[in-house]
Amino acid sequence: MANNDLNHSEIDKALIKFKQAKYQDVIQILENIGEKNLYFLACWYLGHSYFRIYDYKAAVKYIKKSIELKGSDELNQSFLGEILLQSNQYKESTKIFKSIIKLNQKNLNSLFNLGNICAQEGDFKEAENYYLKILKIEPNNFEALYELIKINKKYISTTPIKNINNIENKNNLNDIYKNFILAESSKSSKNFKDELNYLIKAHDDYLKQKRKASIQEFNYFTNLLPQFIKKVKDIELNLNCKYNPIFIMGLPRSGTTMIENLISSSETKINQGDETGVMGKVFFSKQIISNYDDLNLNTNFDFKKKDLEKLKNLIIDQYAQVGINASESFFTDKSLENFLYIDILYKIFPNAKFIYCKRNNLANLLGILKVFLPNLLWCHSVEKIMIFMELYKNKLNEILLEKKINIKIVNLENFSEDPLKNSKELFEFLEIKWNKKILDQKNHKQSIIKTVSNLQVRSKIIKHDLDYLKNYSSFLKDFGINDLT
Repeated sequence: MANNDLNHSEIDKALIKFKQAKYQDVIQILENIGEKNLYFLACWYLGHSYFRIYDYKAAVKYIKKSIELKGSDELNQSFLGEILLQSNQYKESTKIFKSIIKLNQKNLNSLFNLGNICAQEGDFKEAENYYLKILKIEPNNFEALYELIKINKKYISTTPIKNINNIENKNNLNDIYKNFILAESSKSSKNFKDELNYLIKAHDDYLKQKRKASIQEFNYFTNLLPQFIKKVKDIELNLNCKYNPIFIMGLPRSGTTMIENLISSSETKINQGDETGVMGKVFFSKQIISNYDDLNLNTNFDFKKKDLEKLKNLIIDQYAQVGINASESFFTDKSLENFLYIDILYKIFPNAKFIYCKRNNLANLLGILKVFLPNLLWCHSVEKIMIFMELYKNKLNEILLEKKINIKIVNLENFSEDPLKNSKELFEFLEIKWNKKILDQKNHKQSIIKTVSNLQVRSKIIKHDLDYLKNYSSFLKDFGINDLT
């Protein structure tokens, strides 16, 4: 068989594996083709496969090779920009998206990414400009309008809401954003029942699109991972690890972003990780727990010291993929799912500090419902939110009862009552030097904040008044929420 025919045969095999989401198999088939022959399709599939297992460095390498071979086009350049963005290389990704806009001013993907980067950097005026450009090209793009409303509530009053309600979309995701906008409009006119109805509809519609993935995610976090953790807890050892991570944990909308920003603005050099997702990425990419449809745990992990050592190295390598050098003094990670991995984290990182953020349960539930968190599927079901709230509560009680893990609990309402006193206590726990400047949010302008709390944490810490909850309590009963203590 001629060498070219052999290459095509391997590409065909790889394509089948790629469609089956078996990315490790794709890499195994194509790695030699990519290295020896710089074959375009091999490089293209390798780049996309490495991206899907969160190996951003290898993904960049092969996509750059594919661009060298075929020449630059909007699609490949855009994907390269996405990889760089995911690995927190903001300057490089911004350059790429701007270069695409120079070639095509109507490239919506690049405009969106530039708008999101500006918003994450706190340059809301520039972000606003990018979203307005999208709406000029595509007037019924509700995702862009939703982002605009988050930045400036004036766009609620300048938008003809009745017309929005009558617009039908072929794009299901666009329809979901439409319902979030209608919810915001209802809130602004104090029609809280309609606000909740629109929010629930938006979440329900999203779950319909993600039904299988949602079931798998729920089984993973509530069944398979706890089985794995139980076996890890039986390993009576801690690893010798010099790294000093600060893990900020809690449910979504519980104040984790505010706490991370305060810590990162201290005089101590701290690498701000935000939501790295490292644990989930390592467990998925290395298939540490396989077959999320099974009720029984299926794992290639042997629960010996050598396996924990290997896992530690994989985790540190994944931190490097998002620009965090774990050996540099301190770094923060506020990935929300880390709390469910805490028994692993404290064994791998014995010098780690753990902070758990909590708030009033009803306020927390409403906070989750009022935002769109596409990567946390359980956040789109009231029933599952309540199950996870109970899961987190039980896990916290277990940690406090066992007294093995030194964890600091930060209550959002209490913290906002007296941020001066509470921030001092927090920094004392962390053994980091405190000064009053950390409470000045002007110091956070240069922070990259990738979460939906982006706007709130750039303003002064205000008291969390719970009086607004009475606006919703009677309507929440319609959704089966009678008591949240």
